Amino acid sequence: MPKGTRDQLPPLQQLVHGKKLPILVLDERWYKLFPGGVKPEEVKTLEKKCNELLKEQGKLVNEIKDLRRGKKKLMDAIVSGMNEAENDRKKEKQKKLLIETKQKIEEESDRLMEVPYEIRKTNEELLVVSITYCYDKLKEREEYLQELTQDIEVQRAEIKQKVADKVELEESVDQTYGLMHALLGREVMNVFDHYK
Repeated sequence: MPKGTRDQLPPLQQLVHGKKLPILVLDERWYKLFPGGVKPEEVKTLEKKCNELLKEQGKLVNEIKDLRRGKKKLMDAIVSGMNEAENDRKKEKQKKLLIETKQKIEEESDRLMEVPYEIRKTNEELLVVSITYCYDKLKEREEYLQELTQDIEVQRAEIKQKVADKVELEESVDQTYGLMHALLGREVMNVFDHYK
């Protein structure tokens, strides 16, 4: 992809819509995008919503299983009681309970059909918000990295110049000392070195 600005990209929501994505709150890699668990509020809100939907989905599955077991027991009780001369009041109560159980199973099954869509939608929103946040942080870090690189280059040039100045100064000191030594002789220079 050619380099450009983020504004030139198609909206992330369009890119991820309908794609098979991992559920972010269940994916360890997603958590690693936020070192130390530091997340913006919007990410935290969507993360919480996604977790709540996943819990609701699990709860619905368990409730429907329990309701179906209860429905089966009720039906067995009604069938076994058909031949018995039980009072009609008890039979009516069982039938009413069976109808209520069927309605509850239907309602919870309908809700269970909706929840995966809501999870997918929330997960897509969470991905878009997370990626946007991480991309912005990445850009900030890249800019800071560029600044550091430039500072290092300037400091390298300064150090290189200081090394050259040091070498030049050392050569000058050595040359001056050598000339003075040759001019004044060893004994005189030893006296100067002693008092220096």
